[in-house]
Amino acid sequence: ALAERMAGADLAETVDGVDEPIERAGDVVHGGECRVGNFVADAFRWAHDADVGLSNAGGLRQGDPFAGDVTKADLISLIPFEEPVALASVTGGELHDVFREMAAPDVDFGEDDWWHGHVSNARVVWDDDSELILEAAVGGDPIDPDARYTVAVSEYLLHSEHEFPTLAGRHRVDEADIQYEVLAAYARERGIDPEIEGRIEIRNRAAAADDDD
Repeated sequence: ALAERMAGADLAETVDGVDEPIERAGDVVHGGECRVGNFVADAFRWAHDADVGLSNAGGLRQGDPFAGDVTKADLISLIPFEEPVALASVTGGELHDVFREMAAPDVDFGEDDWWHGHVSNARVVWDDDSELILEAAVGGDPIDPDARYTVAVSEYLLHSEHEFPTLAGRHRVDEADIQYEVLAAYARERGIDPEIEGRIEIRNRAAAADDDD
C-alpha cells in the first residue's frame, strides 16, 4: 500500500535542487507546455528509452512550486499513485489521435480550455480554432501513420477513457517502476532542470475563447 511504501522510503532524501522555482498550479499544468510536465514526460521516456514520453495533466497534483532542494516527498506529492510507468506500442495513426486528445475536443473531462498532456521527444502544433493538429513530430520527424512507436505513460491511461481513450490495455508491452520512483531515479541521475522548448504550440486559443463568449 502507499502508506507502507511511504513509511519505508526516505522521504527527506534530496534528489536534486532547482535554481528557478518550478510551478505546478492548475493553470500551469493544464495550460499547455510547462516545465513540470516536461520533467515528468522526460522521466517516463527515460525509464523505458521510449520513442515518446506522455504525461497526463490530470495525473499531476497541484501544490507549491518546487524550489531549492527537491525531496522524494515532493515528488510523491506530485504523483502520489501506485501505478507503474507502462510502455505502450502504438501505430503512428494512433499516436496522432493521442496527440489530438491532449486538446480534448471530444473528451468530456475537465474544463473546456484545459490542455491534457505533456510530451517528451515530440512536437505538437494545435489550432484551437479549427480543432486540428497542424504538426505532429517525433524526434524531429513527422509521424509516419504506418510506423510503430513506443510511448511511456502512466499505467492508468491504459485502463481509463477519461483523457486518452485511444490508449488501451492491448497496447501495453512492458512496465517500469512506480511513477514517483521513476521521477526520483531520473532526478538523481539526470537532475531536475526542465525548460520550455516548443514541444507544444497552441494557436488561436484566444480567438476560440472569444468566439465562445
